[in-house]
Amino acid sequence: MSPATGSTPVISAAIMAHPRRLDEAGRLADTLRPWRARIAVDPDPHGPPTTLRTARAAWSLIGAGATHHLVLQDDVEPCRDFVRRVEAAALEHPDTPLAFYANWNSWNGAATRAAALQGASWVPAVPGEWVPTLALLLPRHDVEALLSAVSGEDAAPEPDDVVVARELAARRRSVLISVPHLVEHVGSASIIGNDRYGPRHSACFADDVPDAPPGRPGAAGTLPQTPPVLVHRPHGHAHVVLTTPDGADGEPLFLSRQAYLRGTPAAGRAQERWTRARASLSGLRVPAELMWLCEEIWHGGYLMGLHTPPTGHPPSSALVRVALRSWILGGSAGDPDHRLWIEQRLARLTGLAEEAFTAGRDDRRAHGPLPALPQERLAGLPAARHIWRDPQLALST
Repeated sequence: MSPATGSTPVISAAIMAHPRRLDEAGRLADTLRPWRARIAVDPDPHGPPTTLRTARAAWSLIGAGATHHLVLQDDVEPCRDFVRRVEAAALEHPDTPLAFYANWNSWNGAATRAAALQGASWVPAVPGEWVPTLALLLPRHDVEALLSAVSGEDAAPEPDDVVVARELAARRRSVLISVPHLVEHVGSASIIGNDRYGPRHSACFADDVPDAPPGRPGAAGTLPQTPPVLVHRPHGHAHVVLTTPDGADGEPLFLSRQAYLRGTPAAGRAQERWTRARASLSGLRVPAELMWLCEEIWHGGYLMGLHTPPTGHPPSSALVRVALRSWILGGSAGDPDHRLWIEQRLARLTGLAEEAFTAGRDDRRAHGPLPALPQERLAGLPAARHIWRDPQLALST
């Protein structure tokens, strides 16, 4: 049964926990007392590393009279006023799966930033990527469908976020992601081996935005679709992800930021502006071998501005700063060689990205948006999923 629009949601909650993290899970449960949150412990902690076993156990703890079920992982930190914000979200979108977190280095994190820069409070998840499950609220019928699709006996060593994405897509169910995010990943050691990606923080955490309004995720509005162009930087270099290219069966595609701008009027304007910005970096004392990082940060900020349409609900300067800061940090999260240098100069680099964002936004206002890529160019582009295995593709496309 789907929750009725306008009816008061009844939320139950469960926390996925490994036996080594029971103390953390207990502290998290204490913050969710209105929902009487229960803890689901990995039923086979010595088995193959996977989140799916524990996720299924957590889904099965849905309350008897609950219209919605919230599952959180044991290594998250809720924002201030978390319970009230989640209840308001369920009332606003009673029959929609809602995610309250996205990794700062994911496509969904990039979509969150694009939405934040437009002043939106919700953004549809990117088709083709996993569903972020660190804090996921599902209507009851979605929980029941997942329990039917994944048996307890043969829960394969698949990530729960991949399984959730597959099963929801099979039923044509779309996920909305809150802007800003209502939980932060606290960065404890990964039990399933995700530490190789470096810190995995929120793309835009509510408590980092001092003027974020209480009671709901963001200021106003839900984007009607995933932004068609996302600026991504998973390995230091900025590139573009096309989320809904025509004629590509919905498969997100990517190309380098150089290739994306090549042949467009914006290419010359961007280069001219970057040349001026580079001259202003003398006080930062950038080593010659690291100037490329600043160039990627600047061009990424410019592209985000170029793809931010005018809005009646412009974001606050604080929200813009948080979104751009997480883009800078997340893009170097898996690169310990450069991460420390960036962290030590984060304020100045964030200022550089803000200047670039303003430049791109001003160019859009003066000259209009870039046209969509023609079909003949789309046909030769690789699938964006390959970037995770071969980062050099973004440099040669």
